[in-house]
Amino acid sequence: MEKLADLEARVQNLEKIKLKIPSDKQGDVTKDEISAICRARHHVESKRCYSASWKWVPKDYYSKELDQRSVILGAHNPMQLCKALLMENRSLEAKKFDRLNAQFYLVVVQYGAELNTKKLEVEVRALKPLQERLEASKFNFRLASAEDNDRLTGYVHNSVTPFGMTAQAKVPIILASAIVKDVKFMFMGGGHVDLKIGMAVDEFVKATGAFVLDVSDSRR
Repeated sequence: MEKLADLEARVQNLEKIKLKIPSDKQGDVTKDEISAICRARHHVESKRCYSASWKWVPKDYYSKELDQRSVILGAHNPMQLCKALLMENRSLEAKKFDRLNAQFYLVVVQYGAELNTKKLEVEVRALKPLQERLEASKFNFRLASAEDNDRLTGYVHNSVTPFGMTAQAKVPIILASAIVKDVKFMFMGGGHVDLKIGMAVDEFVKATGAFVLDVSDSRR
């Protein structure tokens, strides 16, 4: 048993080296977190996202202003900083999965903007041809529960990434159209609270098959 434990420890240490986990974080990153990071990276690599860049950030990252976070990530514009929100249509009654009318969507918006749920409802409803659309009352998007977020994405709060989700095939991705208009390169969660991934916007859309929709409002 001791030999097996030693082998597992060595494998885990090798994975930490491969993932370039900073020495000051290696003692804190758990086996489950390593698995989540590997899942995200494997998905990115399998999609041949050559623009992808991984960046570990300080533990106090989220206590900093967006301008400071931009400096840490090497971003030229705070509007490049994005987050992924799992949204649920709580009025959906359909039992069969349909990516044009799904119960859950992972919506990527800028930190410098806010998600507009009314726009989201209108845009998702419009994905269907006019003759197939449900009535507007069948759309009521709200932030998914923490339990559903953990179950469907496989990532905890502030670590959610569109890559390597545990229910990838059941959670379509929506990219706010403002991101496409504002920037060429974006940053988002990388599968761990302290890990971010940067990627060319056009490559992100191609890799994820994301719907590009008008779902956000600028905070400016």
